[in-house]
Amino acid sequence: MVAKSVWAFTVMVSMVTALTSDEASLNKRVETFHVNSTILFESAITKISSRIRNLDNVTQEIKFSLAKPTAAFIREFYFTIDGQRYYGNITRLQTTESENQADQISGQTMIQTPRNADLFEVSVNVPAGSAATFTLIYYEMLRRLRGFYEYKIHVNPGQSVPDFFIEVKIVENRPLTFVRVPELRTDDLITNCLNETDEGNINELAIVKKTGNETATVLYRPTESQQGAAGISAAFVIHYEMEHGELGDVIMFDNYFAHFIVFDRPSQFLPKDIIFVLDQSGSMEDSKIEQLKRAMDAILSDLLPQDRFNIIKFNSSSAEWKTSLTQANAKEIDLSKVYVNKIVAQGGTNINDALLAALSYFTGQDDGERVRIIFFLTDGKATVGVQDSRTITQNITQANDRDVAIYCLGFGKDANFGLLTTLCAQNGGFTTEIYEACDAAEQVSFLYDRISHVPAMNVHIDYKNSVDGSTLTQTDFPRVFNGTEITVFGRLNEGVKTMKYEITATEKSRKLNIINTVELKPLEAINPCLNGPQFRSGIIERMWAYTKITENLMEKDKYTPDNNKTEKLLMDVFLKSMKYSFVTPLTSVVVDGLDQGNVQVKIITSSDWSAFYRLGMWDVPLSRLIRSERLGTIDTSHLGSINETNTRFKEELLL
Repeated sequence: MVAKSVWAFTVMVSMVTALTSDEASLNKRVETFHVNSTILFESAITKISSRIRNLDNVTQEIKFSLAKPTAAFIREFYFTIDGQRYYGNITRLQTTESENQADQISGQTMIQTPRNADLFEVSVNVPAGSAATFTLIYYEMLRRLRGFYEYKIHVNPGQSVPDFFIEVKIVENRPLTFVRVPELRTDDLITNCLNETDEGNINELAIVKKTGNETATVLYRPTESQQGAAGISAAFVIHYEMEHGELGDVIMFDNYFAHFIVFDRPSQFLPKDIIFVLDQSGSMEDSKIEQLKRAMDAILSDLLPQDRFNIIKFNSSSAEWKTSLTQANAKEIDLSKVYVNKIVAQGGTNINDALLAALSYFTGQDDGERVRIIFFLTDGKATVGVQDSRTITQNITQANDRDVAIYCLGFGKDANFGLLTTLCAQNGGFTTEIYEACDAAEQVSFLYDRISHVPAMNVHIDYKNSVDGSTLTQTDFPRVFNGTEITVFGRLNEGVKTMKYEITATEKSRKLNIINTVELKPLEAINPCLNGPQFRSGIIERMWAYTKITENLMEKDKYTPDNNKTEKLLMDVFLKSMKYSFVTPLTSVVVDGLDQGNVQVKIITSSDWSAFYRLGMWDVPLSRLIRSERLGTIDTSHLGSINETNTRFKEELLL
């Protein structure tokens, strides 16, 4: 009988906290840990291989586990025992598979995973003295944040490894301005991540070699003594940045195109109107309310003189600091800090009335050059007033007639993330969870910093008659945040040799209008090292498919599960997942060729990465992304029939 071990995305019910004790077993030896990665046009293919030997004199279960970025889609997994290789094949995820794994996980010891990461785990029975070599390959699009790109590899083999190395090759279309490897990230505290930008924070064991203007190689090969007796348990991080064209950069290949646009405008940010809506219910008492006050002190200090703001505190009812939006001058900022510091946690939670009160401040405004934001923080569920999530969402969305972006921060695991996710999806924002940790205040202020500086709004890109409009990814961007990047992908019309596009946007004190025409160039003309046969394998098309899948998963949050649009979006996700060999929330992996019970493969995910796609904040240890209440039990049985098992990923795409 052929065993089929399900590899499924599952929703954890609570925060994962501790590794199981058998991870430190002395009856196995990790002989190799190899990472080979290629970053090409901001997309990364990562291959991680490890050989683990059974040192016992009887067959024992060998477990291989690692964390991958939540935003990354697994493309390939296989393992080898005694010269025999066993492949995982991508197939449809059945509802019962997801439910069964959720049941299994709920009864297990809690497992520690880094923020914004999923735990991949495989267990295989290995004969005495034999070794199993495990290989995992995953794909992700890097997102620009804070003015640079970040690539991260989670490393935790559980012991020192005699043959350990990480090699990362970077190939871009523009000259690299810097490639930096900070010290190993041993925890996810946001304060440590911020310190990584210091030029003095350098991993002395990492070798960075510029192999050309647009290319670089990073090599990290610590000895066993440098790894320490317990081995490395940390994230290996690379930061890099490149030059950016003023008109954006376009790459066209195999009838697909990628368009990258950066709107960095130092000190040229649009003025904003912002309402801070702060939960002061009884559940916020003690450390939560104190960290909120500390975060607000930093946030209020960061307001610009051109900004206007107000504060609404709420529990069972709402109370406004001012009766109108107030100019952010030094006097008003000082007074607002006094007001926040007097907040006392007590009472229930009336989310509906608090948000309606915040939206009322924007009624009648007709200034099209101001960014309108509601910054909403809560730690619980509605307990007073309107409590039905659908009714709250409908009330707020109908009242939001001024295109106010609502950003929701769920403080801790008890917040109603189902409500917050849909609410933000329908109102141009996103939701994230704030960890109940010592850096909670920094998490809140760091998130505010990312959304508070907007150099451009109402950005629209029109590709005229050059492209198939039905294939385009997002082309309208209501707000563009400083230090990030716009990316657009699509398929060119048949026979197109040049592409014409127009960019319109609102910037500070001006309306932007750019018209440009670019010619189709071979990849080797963009970068000479891209002349090998492996670069004829749909590089841009794969980036397009990845982006389409992520956008559809994000878009579905706007609708209820029984909405026809939800089904259409999930159908597209499923078909693209199968065609392009992506393990997504609608696909899984089966391993054939072993006796029943000899192998168990699973992924445990505690977050929904799609929320950060709106901001370009994919893998930032700012906070764990929200848990989706709908993601773990999606029924795919009605999504039609295609070739159930897809062809495997081709490793030659790695340089």
